Amino acid sequence: MVILSGITERETPLPFGNRGPRCHDLALQAEQDGRVVTICIEAKADESFGGTITEELSAARKRAAKREGGHTRFPERLDWLTHSLLGLRAFEDAQHQVLDGVVADLPYQLLPAIAGTLLEAEHLNASKAVFVVHEFRTAKTADANLDANADALNRFLRVFLSANGAGAGEDFALENGHIVGPILVAKRRVTGADRIPSEIPLFIGKIRTDLLAA
Repeated sequence: MVILSGITERETPLPFGNRGPRCHDLALQAEQDGRVVTICIEAKADESFGGTITEELSAARKRAAKREGGHTRFPERLDWLTHSLLGLRAFEDAQHQVLDGVVADLPYQLLPAIAGTLLEAEHLNASKAVFVVHEFRTAKTADANLDANADALNRFLRVFLSANGAGAGEDFALENGHIVGPILVAKRRVTGADRIPSEIPLFIGKIRTDLLAA
């Protein structure tokens, strides 16, 4: 695989909402055997993958309450993401008040990250989509936070992989320097929104730049 170009802070539009597009830290265009490959990177020191779905929903509603009209479309985007990627409705009720227990504590940021990677690949007519978490360990990061991030990523991946026939067990863990795939997201459609492409093979990896290593 040969990397041809890259764009920092690449934005991929997502439906529903006033939250704006998915912003990839780095989006790379590569080529393999004459075919386009899209690689989207989420760079991390030891900050978390944002809040949980419960926390992000609460924050969106608080922001909306301060605006005229007090409305947010975040619940619609959330339901589109969870249904498209996990095969689960985000809410147990039609009023979008009670979150499904399976999704409530998952890290929200990973949903638009993966959806955005697949949509970016579709936009570029790519033959493969790759989502990579690039973690940096330095003198200013805390190992406990890195471990918490690893736990959050693995918890999310167990649900995501199982929902899309990838056969992840309860003890699945994505180690540094490893990649999992190909994953084909199951065909699911949410009324009023674009479908997440199900025909583009997705790979998910994690790497670490360790500036403390001996």
